[in-house]
Amino acid sequence: MVKLIAEQIPVSAKHTPLLVLGVFEDEVEGIMNELDGISTTIVEVVERIVKDKEHTGSFGSSCIVHCFTGPMQRIMLLGLGEKKNLDKEKVRVLAGKAAAKAMEINVSEYSIKPFAQLTKDFTEAVCEGTCLSLYKFDQYQSQKIGESSHGASPVKVSLLVDGDREKWQRVLDTTKIISDAVNFGRDLANLPPNDCSPEYLARVALDLSSKHQRISARVIERYEMESLGLNGIVAVGMGSNRPPKLVIVEYRGNEDSSTNVPYLFVGKAVTFDTGGISIKPSERMEEMKFDKTGGCDVLAIISGLANLEVKANVIGIIPCVENMPSSSAYRPGDIVRMYNGKTVEVINTDAEGRLILADSIAYGIEKYNPKSIIDLATLTGACIVALGSNIAGALTNSPELFDKLRRISEKTNEKFWELPLYPEFNEQIKSKFADIKNIGGRAGGTITAAIFLSNFVNKTPWIHLDIAGTAWTQDGTWDKSYNPKGATGFGIRSLIRLVLDESGSK
Repeated sequence: MVKLIAEQIPVSAKHTPLLVLGVFEDEVEGIMNELDGISTTIVEVVERIVKDKEHTGSFGSSCIVHCFTGPMQRIMLLGLGEKKNLDKEKVRVLAGKAAAKAMEINVSEYSIKPFAQLTKDFTEAVCEGTCLSLYKFDQYQSQKIGESSHGASPVKVSLLVDGDREKWQRVLDTTKIISDAVNFGRDLANLPPNDCSPEYLARVALDLSSKHQRISARVIERYEMESLGLNGIVAVGMGSNRPPKLVIVEYRGNEDSSTNVPYLFVGKAVTFDTGGISIKPSERMEEMKFDKTGGCDVLAIISGLANLEVKANVIGIIPCVENMPSSSAYRPGDIVRMYNGKTVEVINTDAEGRLILADSIAYGIEKYNPKSIIDLATLTGACIVALGSNIAGALTNSPELFDKLRRISEKTNEKFWELPLYPEFNEQIKSKFADIKNIGGRAGGTITAAIFLSNFVNKTPWIHLDIAGTAWTQDGTWDKSYNPKGATGFGIRSLIRLVLDESGSK
């Protein structure tokens, strides 16, 4: 557990086990100005460190100074790099590095003096970097005596501010809730497949509804799905003895417009994906527990919005299945009639995510008539080939909607790159025996997957986010202090901020 507080107090008067001070590479001597009012002994030690170039201010470097006099026990000199290059993402990374160093030296309470002019962006970045970097998924590791379950002892971080303390505390509180939502999504996505089944995710949704007055949850079971015509979801789940679930989570934060649903979020939740009859290679198949990440992210988004008490109405739909090979599994060659009436020829049972998403999108449009739809899915390996492991693919029928998301992502540093959705790609998914087929070949695999989904969107503004490369740390993932190994929670911060902006909340 991490607690962040804004304190209006001079550095020289702050009693703390550790004080974090930033040092610019091109203005190393500037650190001396931050020590005004602190004991002469400490100033002389820091001055010697600077003069002897023991600390140069290079980005991410750190040096611990032990203080034998003065209100603080230790000072961490944290390298900020060149002043002109300092931005929100670098502050986020630096805050994570400071938190990691504090844990390394067994300090669970420390204070940070702003590295530059105190702004909303800086405050958010410090909070995000701290909370996200301290995340641990350790509930399956044998505990050592004296350690708490799920991480180290509680951490308290003070941000030393000038002026309106309450203003900065509100920024910290909002950002902390969003960061907690990311870590909640990480927790779910990191769960092993033997414990996280479709039924488990359904229970998580029902638990959210019991905790939040404005959240309601409904679970549609297999036989009801069959009667409704949600045959894409049913087909994918037939090979497992863990039946599929369609989880619907509604957050109603705007009582004045109860019928207005600005956003429908749809998240792919394949709790484990063997590929079905078209079975995957065994190498790294254990990572297919992360094929549920889109659905976990949607649950986290709804939870975060509820904790923020956002004045908006948002629907989350999570199709939950386990894709397994068995005598009852769906097969290549099957033809499935989807919820909207279109028929799909199954060419490859490992292209299952688009089937469950398509049914969910069509059902959500008919049931809730949303203004916009955004789906999140670890959908195609082709997206990793095209964009690597740090950028999500985005395909949309609404440039206006994507522009909103793009502007927000520039602040969250969750990178999305738009790929074309040209209608000519429909030729690749034409079927000889059905309306369409579920795979369009190797060429443009990410685009043809989105083209498949576009057959179920109609004219509703929609963005498809392929997070196959960004949902968890894998080969090629950039090393960032705030992204520990495993699930990243990618997209949660951006999409919560999108709803916050839409609702006029701050």
